[in-house]
Amino acid sequence: MITKLHHSSFAGLLLICLVSCSPEEAAKPTYVKIDALHLQTDYTEEGSAHSKITTVWITLNGQSAGAFELPAIVPLILKNGSNDLRLEAGINTNGITSFKAINTSFTPINYELEYQSTGSAPDTITIPEADLQLSYRSFFSVNIVEDFDDPGLNFQRTNFSDTNFVKTDNADSIFQFTPFGANSPEPNAESGVIYLDALNPQVDLLSNIGYDIPLGVLNVYLEVSYRSNVNIGFGLWANLPSGDRGDITAGVLPKTEWSKIYINLISEFQAFQGATDYQIMIRAEKPDDLPEARIYLDNIKLVYQQ
Repeated sequence: MITKLHHSSFAGLLLICLVSCSPEEAAKPTYVKIDALHLQTDYTEEGSAHSKITTVWITLNGQSAGAFELPAIVPLILKNGSNDLRLEAGINTNGITSFKAINTSFTPINYELEYQSTGSAPDTITIPEADLQLSYRSFFSVNIVEDFDDPGLNFQRTNFSDTNFVKTDNADSIFQFTPFGANSPEPNAESGVIYLDALNPQVDLLSNIGYDIPLGVLNVYLEVSYRSNVNIGFGLWANLPSGDRGDITAGVLPKTEWSKIYINLISEFQAFQGATDYQIMIRAEKPDDLPEARIYLDNIKLVYQQ
């Protein structure tokens, strides 16, 4: 009888503990929908607003929530009332999907998100795209290397080049882009094209202008709108007192439709420090099995912190 009493008492104590010590119910996430981030530019000073923002990096109330592919539906633990969201634009550096990074030349978006829980199923909040517009930071220098709309060309052939750009205003060839919220396309009149064939199989170009990139910058972005049926190499040429040197940073794969790439030239810049200035390199060669190569480029920019 005593043994039974001990067992019964123990079971009662265990039941009380299970009830009183049960963990708190986990907070329910709210799904925040972000379709796209849009770049806005002063076309005259900063060139085209064409961008390729592939990722959003999110900070919620001062805590990192991670990086998410766009368009994104992100589970976040929101508090009732005001929540501070910081959204930063991510790119595929050098066109490599596994090499994602925040583009530091773009302003972050600071967004105040009001929330009240319904207490039932998880809520979904869509942030309007009109609130997801960003621009270049004011302390970054945005240099339009070539947009093909002014007289002449801003690239010169080296001794290893068989050809140079030709301007085209053919409606089927030029780059056209309508920024978010705009009623008409940007005023782009011409694009540049490079033809490579059996008689002229190789192109090797340098920008006419040399750029004085300050020491200590963390990123040097070369932005290019392009389409091509052949690989294209982009790099940096340093005019050094000890002798000029240069290297290709990234090889861009063919694209049948106009696309955008961000090439970070920081490795070459750091390798060739102390130059008087730096020129942009473009190289390509026609493969033997391709009768003709065509490379269309536009909106070539060099962007770095001042």
